[in-house]
Amino acid sequence: MQKKDQTTQELFSLITEASTIQGIKETLKLCMDSLKNNTLNTLLTQDTDYQAALLECRQAHQLYQNTDFTESQRETIDTLLARKDECEFEHITNAYIAGLLDSYRILKNFGLTLE
Repeated sequence: MQKKDQTTQELFSLITEASTIQGIKETLKLCMDSLKNNTLNTLLTQDTDYQAALLECRQAHQLYQNTDFTESQRETIDTLLARKDECEFEHITNAYIAGLLDSYRILKNFGLTLE
């Protein structure tokens, strides 16, 4: 029994390290992103406001591609767009996780969980 307690303590110590917690968060975010993709894509396909905005975005991107920027200007714009995409990925993934947590809280408040 003492070996089991020691193993449990070692595992707990390992998973509560800051680097491990960050790793778990990153893995969870990737899993949540994968899970939400099907649901989100279905919703976005049916959302006419989103589809209109997407069309405008594609037209703006085409204009960007056809504009004669200097190499430095294009690099600055590309960096800006890449950082914006990274921020949006993190925001969307966290929003999805928040939605799951809020959904659970709502179910719990109505006594619909198995706790």
